[in-house]
Amino acid sequence: MVQSFSAKGKFTIAVILLVAAAVFVMALGVFANAPADAAEEAAQKKTINVSGQSKVTASPDFATISLGVVTEDKDARAAQKANAESMDKVIESIKALGIDEADIRTVNYSISPVYSYIKETGESVITGYRVNNSVSVTVRDLNKTGSVIDAAADSGVNTSSSISFGISNYEDYYNEALKNAVLAANRKANTIADALGVKLKGAVTINEGGGYNPLTNWAVTDMRVEGAGAATPIQAGTMEITAYVNIAYEY
Repeated sequence: MVQSFSAKGKFTIAVILLVAAAVFVMALGVFANAPADAAEEAAQKKTINVSGQSKVTASPDFATISLGVVTEDKDARAAQKANAESMDKVIESIKALGIDEADIRTVNYSISPVYSYIKETGESVITGYRVNNSVSVTVRDLNKTGSVIDAAADSGVNTSSSISFGISNYEDYYNEALKNAVLAANRKANTIADALGVKLKGAVTINEGGGYNPLTNWAVTDMRVEGAGAATPIQAGTMEITAYVNIAYEY
């Protein structure tokens, strides 16, 4: 069956389609503007912005020592062999003090040529090879720190790059500092609100940060010379863990 539409019918259908399209476009606009409206509403909130900071003092409970052995020889293999023998002695002497093998790790190993400058010809020629082997040692009993350095020096270590101290339960101290920082910010916000004669509704945004820098003693030395004589004194001292917050309170 073939259906035909009059001009009036066609006009009616066109109007209906146009109306439907207009409604659809309006609906899309409502949904598209929803996030913008929400953001604008949030921006119109009355807020008090404050910051808080707190520090907690703690004593380090472990030390990390970087120890190195440097050897030189005209022959690269000879330099490698001498270095390996010296480092083996160093590691054994450290283990003898009760340091766990898992707390000793290699952090650097390199072989580089040694050059000599010939003034007459202006050339640089290879006269030997230098092997540098460094290990990082974690000492969990701070009373042994000086003994580890001395034992390493007596066993063949001839360079020391650094001694740093850290805290194993850092998170506990940081959370304590963070809590105090939030309380400090809250006191500020309430003081401001009381002065303005308004009432706080609650926090709407908060940002936090903080941390601590491990105490580091840099001492690039020739340990064969410096290590001879009295035992090496090591003082860990104390460390500060800092936390800070920025909070916006709505009122």
